[in-house]
Amino acid sequence: MKYHNRNEHTLVKYTKNEMITFEHRVLSEYRIKIAKIETLAKSITTHREPKGEEVKGASEFLDVIINETDKFYENNSEILSNNGKRPHARSRLAETKEWNSNVERFYEKNPRKPRK
Repeated sequence: MKYHNRNEHTLVKYTKNEMITFEHRVLSEYRIKIAKIETLAKSITTHREPKGEEVKGASEFLDVIINETDKFYENNSEILSNNGKRPHARSRLAETKEWNSNVERFYEKNPRKPRK
């Protein structure tokens, strides 16, 4: 089956009657969650008043987003680690041997993919 005008980084597939796989949905959702964390962290660090109320509220919200992302990773760790995804750098999860071995196996099978 050939995909026309398909972007690997979106959830949209342009052929009719085609369902998005659960694995693709999990990977896309994780990518979105990581982007939210990065965007909010960058806006906190570059804010004009680093000790203001806005930054304190944003920091609390960043904690909420990180906790939500950690729970998402725990719930879908097999799919994510088998596709080379580790917990985010700001994550509070301790990496397990299983996750690390799954990620290493992924990069051994896909040597051309850059490590993240």
